Amino acid sequence: MNNFNPQPKIKPRVLATDLDGTLIPLPGRENNVADLKTIAAARASENFEIVFATGRHFESAMEAMETQKLPEPDWIVCDVGSSIYHKVGHDFIPYEPYVAHLDETTGGVDRQTIQELIASIKGMELQSPDHQQRFKISYQCASEKVEELIDAVSQKIEHAVLPFSAMGSVDPFLNCGLIDVLPAGVTKAYALLWLATHADFMPDEVIYSGDSGNDLAALTSGFRAIIVGNASTGLEGKVRSQLAARNLEARLYVAQSEATSAVLEGCRYFKLIP
Repeated sequence: MNNFNPQPKIKPRVLATDLDGTLIPLPGRENNVADLKTIAAARASENFEIVFATGRHFESAMEAMETQKLPEPDWIVCDVGSSIYHKVGHDFIPYEPYVAHLDETTGGVDRQTIQELIASIKGMELQSPDHQQRFKISYQCASEKVEELIDAVSQKIEHAVLPFSAMGSVDPFLNCGLIDVLPAGVTKAYALLWLATHADFMPDEVIYSGDSGNDLAALTSGFRAIIVGNASTGLEGKVRSQLAARNLEARLYVAQSEATSAVLEGCRYFKLIP
């Protein structure tokens, strides 16, 4: 459940966006800060919804909202798609139907089983406890080792026939590799498409903006897609290739500007924001 067949005549009504390197202003970029205010003002007047889709855990996403003065979203997809929070009144609460869904899809296999299975793989170590979640086991490694280690983890999981999979990216700020083990098939795209069957929007109404490897599935799912100008090397080529294979090149906008300004640029291109 990581892609769908879009209906191009349906107008966008939801901005789903990654945070770091995308919606959050880059350090020292006053244009990013100004454009974030423009997005927030447009959201207040144009009646569209916002969904954060981030690799951050919930507390970190909330901290970013406060420190970066981000517009308050309607939903937060955290932990690379392995948790969803819903705004209810002034609070955000875990969306229990999604917890139950992941419980069912993983068949009761717990994180300890996974950790023990891959403990012998050299070159990666668990991230701090605040990066660990019920359905997400997170490691860090040298940036140049990401692909090699993903392959090693994947082989162990496949051999044990467990309903999990590994994905990774490179943190451009810390210059280290990040590897997440998640329920099989779960990505930001998976969570967003699942959410669209339970929330008040359709997949065709979503614009997705991102900058790195853990955005790939969402950028190629069929949503209208924005790649920011500061995206990781090779991301644009992968997205173009996958969309071309489905004749969906028109769903992609590659921004000239960076981060927040690129999100605004893309939203204007897709006519979500005037």
